[in-house]
Amino acid sequence: MIVSMDAKVKETAVNFLSQNYSIIKVSNVSMKHQIWVVDVLVSAFGNVVTKKVRISNKTGNILHSK
Repeated sequence: MIVSMDAKVKETAVNFLSQNYSIIKVSNVSMKHQIWVVDVLVSAFGNVVTKKVRISNKTGNILHSK
């Protein structure tokens, strides 16, 4: 089975954010300057916000979450 890079990046972001938030949906995945940017709609204590997770294209490590 071939898994797209987008799917792996989405999974990484969702796994990271699900430690602290309820995931509603992944709203966008893009690459800017060799860094994946994943926008995820999340909920915590009744507040719904969009979190941006930046993931390294080379290592797959999470660089920043905002």
